[in-house]
Amino acid sequence: MSSRNVILLGTLGLVVLVVAFYFLLLGRLLENLDQQAEARDQRQATLVELQAEVARLEEVRRNSPELQRQLLELNKRIPTQPEVETLVVQIEDIAQTAGVTQTQILRGDPVPPEGGGDFTVQPITMSFEGTYEELLEFLRLANDLVRLMAVNNVAYEVAEEGTTAAPDVEQNLVVEIDAEVYYQPTDVPEGTAPVAPPSPETGSETTTAAPAAK
Repeated sequence: MSSRNVILLGTLGLVVLVVAFYFLLLGRLLENLDQQAEARDQRQATLVELQAEVARLEEVRRNSPELQRQLLELNKRIPTQPEVETLVVQIEDIAQTAGVTQTQILRGDPVPPEGGGDFTVQPITMSFEGTYEELLEFLRLANDLVRLMAVNNVAYEVAEEGTTAAPDVEQNLVVEIDAEVYYQPTDVPEGTAPVAPPSPETGSETTTAAPAAK
């Protein structure tokens, strides 16, 4: 066998060894490296999520005193009884302060909260006449009531002629506001939605006479 053939055979054998090394050893090593890289990326993603959760909990811890204060303030604004008569007086007071007239207050049927809870929702509908500025003032005063009130809808339209507002100053509006207040009976187990208690005053309406012209 000539020297050239020997060299060719040696080269071919070397190539076979390299290919065998790649498939038997290097290929598995690269596969293991890929798996380790994927596992490292997963651990890194988990670490980022844990850090974000720790940051969120730390923020909650820092804000806990303020949240507790707000919760206490809200609890103070939710009585244990309906106290609708007291609410009517308060609404009449803010109506007079805002300058609106022909105030009517309609009480709906008390209902449990939609998502469940240890309080009862008392719907109310308020209607009156007044200018747009007086409507805004009424809403501002309602938001500042001692009792918590949530306004769900405000609807208004221009009143007919003959209303109390001067036509050349500002148009008078007929306003209707759907709102709700809350009360939290103390004898209801925590987390249980109370059944709306029957009331002989359901659907009753209170009308406040218009104040004297300014």
